[in-house]
Amino acid sequence: MAPSREPVYTKDERVLCFHHELLYEAKVIDSKLSDPSDRKSPLQYRVHYKGWKNTWDDWVHGDRLRKLTDENKQLAQSLKGQMDDLRRASAPKSSKKKIADSDLSSTRGSEDRQLSVAGTGRGQKRGRDYDIEKVGGQDFL
Repeated sequence: MAPSREPVYTKDERVLCFHHELLYEAKVIDSKLSDPSDRKSPLQYRVHYKGWKNTWDDWVHGDRLRKLTDENKQLAQSLKGQMDDLRRASAPKSSKKKIADSDLSSTRGSEDRQLSVAGTGRGQKRGRDYDIEKVGGQDFL
């Protein structure tokens, strides 16, 4: 009989988990084999991300998890700092003063811009249907 596979991370253990390029604090909820028919398949862990709704809970492979150590916390902070720097560098450089002086500035967004661009006013008034206003041969006008 094959030896039972011991999980690296235990239930209710606090860990750091990669989600895209960042590490988030999480808690291991459960573990299972990736392929139940193959006892040598790697384990997957169900994690709950701290501060997030249960809908974000996820089954992840062990290579996305890190023990919650000071060294790994520093790694998480470093990755977050790098991501913040990238976001700042790629953000468009626009001045609010330039936007406020333009004709297209509006707190209502595209709705006002469409009206100002069209410039057609209110449109034509619809003609009355006098047949509707006549009831039983009498004219109510």
